[in-house]
Amino acid sequence: MLVVVLILCSCAFLQATPEVPEHGAFKHTESHYKDGIHNPVFDQEALLGSHNVDDLAELPKDVRIKRLRTLAKSHDSNNNDIIEPDELKEWILQSFRMLDREEAMEKLQEEDENGDKKVTFAEILGKRHGYGEEDLPLLENYERGDEDVDVLELINDDKKRFLAADLDKDGALSQEEYVAYFQPYDFPHMFQVEMERSMHDIDKDADGFISMEEFIGETVDDETRISEMTNFEELDKDKDGKLTPDELRPWALPDNEDVAKEEAEHLLNTCDLDRDGQLSIEEIVNKEEEFIGSSATDYGRTLHFVRDEL
Repeated sequence: MLVVVLILCSCAFLQATPEVPEHGAFKHTESHYKDGIHNPVFDQEALLGSHNVDDLAELPKDVRIKRLRTLAKSHDSNNNDIIEPDELKEWILQSFRMLDREEAMEKLQEEDENGDKKVTFAEILGKRHGYGEEDLPLLENYERGDEDVDVLELINDDKKRFLAADLDKDGALSQEEYVAYFQPYDFPHMFQVEMERSMHDIDKDADGFISMEEFIGETVDDETRISEMTNFEELDKDKDGKLTPDELRPWALPDNEDVAKEEAEHLLNTCDLDRDGQLSIEEIVNKEEEFIGSSATDYGRTLHFVRDEL
């Protein structure tokens, strides 16, 4: 009977599809550029804070304009009808948080099997890896191949991240706790476990440092290799040919601030018609096509979630 259970466990390991969390704000950085070219859809998501909006053509232009004006005005913190650079950057950061929460809530809905708007580790284990908690002792104690070890390490990483996110220690992640679990780079109490995971993943010889070869990895093309070498050299502040955990941290836990600053500069260059270094509400409205409306640049989205009464 035990042999049968072990065989079934081995099959489950092979069938499971491990999920590797994205590193920090890289997903924002990557979506900002597409094949090395600025991605115009990113502008809209950075301002609207949602991936899931309907076809822009469904809204009359006057409604679009009214909602864009309302949205812009809601970010005018000093109420002077001007969106200053700091306000624009904060607008974008707020949108990043909305995007991250939206993605987390979609994932929570998938993993919340009993519909209580919370997620237990048992639900994560079953949904992501195809096991019950009762399977873990068997999985940990039978002789495993390399692939099995990799999957078990992913389960252990998920468990550590779950425990770090479960601030009230009730054994279930609330919606807010789940956002920290799913998007850990934006939550300081998650940083340590994320850095431990990154070091474990990359530091193959377990010497406490990341060599250039470890950072680059094995299966990359020449273009990617050159790009990763450049990234490594920029991270290696003391130029000793290896990365400490502190040097790796900006890569493993990048800050949305830099991406938001870059996007704010791009939008200012696009929409600041009088070149005064800030955007009036009218400049934003006048550049509606560039901001959100151009079907030629694959926007095709709406402001349905913006309430007219804001």
